[in-house]
Order: sequence, then structure tokens, then C-alpha cells
Amino acid sequence: MPSKYSAVLAIGVSILTLTTYSPANATSIYVAVAANFAGPLADIKSAFELDYPGDTFTYTADSSGNITNAITSGNSPGYDLFLSADSSFPATVYSAGWATASPFTYAKGEILLWSPTNSSGLDVSGGLESLVGGSFPHSLVIANPSTAPYGTAAATVLSQSPWSITTIPGSGVYTASNIDNTYAAVANGTYKQGFIAKSKVCRYDAATNTYSFNATGVIGATWKEYPYNGAHPYSQIVQNAVGVVHSGRTSAQDTVLANLISYLTGSTAQGVITHYCYLLP
Repeated sequence: MPSKYSAVLAIGVSILTLTTYSPANATSIYVAVAANFAGPLADIKSAFELDYPGDTFTYTADSSGNITNAITSGNSPGYDLFLSADSSFPATVYSAGWATASPFTYAKGEILLWSPTNSSGLDVSGGLESLVGGSFPHSLVIANPSTAPYGTAAATVLSQSPWSITTIPGSGVYTASNIDNTYAAVANGTYKQGFIAKSKVCRYDAATNTYSFNATGVIGATWKEYPYNGAHPYSQIVQNAVGVVHSGRTSAQDTVLANLISYLTGSTAQGVITHYCYLLP
């Protein structure tokens, strides 16, 4: 269907008051999304509901590991679609018999070292490369490596020389439950610096045709990109999605699920994805 997302960007939320679409009359499904992708998904939701009047979805964000555990244990609250932060957790859902079809890739992510202020003399723009030894003079937080793929990537960087940190928490490195909580813990000053999802602070500026790294508007923030390449040898963060078996789903909801899966790999959603500085499949 033709995309209206550009109109949403130009007009903003005021367009919602001009449509006769009513969520109360919509057919809705439930999406579980990795915390790093909650922001882009909110934008995709607005565009999707304009392009597919009568289709809608609600979503909850958590770490990919927690979502997978809920699905495979049979304790999920009726998820229809799972958008993971990696490829291994959807593969687990698939191999456990909880998938409607094979997983597919919708985005690829990268990590960013970020600090909200340099007023205390902490400037992370030189990256961890400017520090040596097995501990840090300022507290560092990452997402839990056992449940959050972005935390796994950060832990891989920290395991390399010269830091060689293999026990986390430890050596001045702390963990948060998911990547959004990692960002929040640094933003509120609990920790001085942290490895966050690049997408959290990176946005495309259509007016200048450039990307900036202060989307959250924090004054004095500093950062250092850690793109996926040989210099930062973490496994590429390939974000896969998978439909989830749900015995209570109606045929109308099946249609919404199929439409949304198709939409995620279409030009409108992929435009949103790139504007948050993800790489496309």
C-alpha cells in the first residue's frame, strides 16, 4: 500500500485528529519487542495504522532473553510477534515449536559508549581505548550480557585487551536488566558512562541530510561509536523477528500479523529503521 509516513513526519501528531480511525473498532495483536527497538516501533505503529485502517497492535518492551523465557515456558501474555535484539533468541523460539514460521531479519544494530555530561572531566569521546588496566576510574554499566544482546556485544569489547574483563559485574563494570534501563541508569547519573544502543541517541535530520548523536537533548553529552568491524570484534547484532504460536488468535488477527510482518520489511518501516541509525538487513 502507498506509504503515508512522510506525511506523519511533516505534520506530526496533529494528523491523528483528522482521521476517522478509531482504535476501539480495530483488530489488535500483541507484540513483544526488545527494549532497544521500542522507539522505532512506536513510529512504525503510527505509520502502520494509517496505512492499514482497522489494524493495530500494542507492545511491551523487555530484554530479548526475558521475552524468550516467557514464550518458551508458556507464560507469555499472548504475544503474537516477537522482535528480538539478536538472531539466537528467535531461533530458540523456533526450535522450541513456538514459532509460526522461520525467523526473519528486520534490522542490525551497533553499540555506543555514552556519558551524559563532561562537567566532572569525564569525556568518553576518546572511547575506552584511552583507558588501560582492568578497572575504570568512573563506573561503567552495560546491559545484562546473559539476556540482552547489546550487553553481550559490550561484554565482548570489554573482554579484549587491554581490559580483559571476563567477570561482569566486576572491575568497575555493572549491569542493568535491559538496554533501555542501561541508558536510563547513565542518564540519571547512577553510572557515569555506559554502552548503549546507538539507536537511542542517533537520529537522521532530513533538513540537513545528516545524522546526529544527541537525540535525547542531553546537554554536554559525549560519545564514542563502536561500529561492527574488525576493530570492535563483537558478533554483529542481527535483529530477527518471529511470529509466535498463539492458540487464541482469530483469523482477523492472523491477517493483522501477516500485514505487520510484511510492513516491517517494506520501505516505510525501513525508512524509520534507518532514521534511528540501524543498518538494514
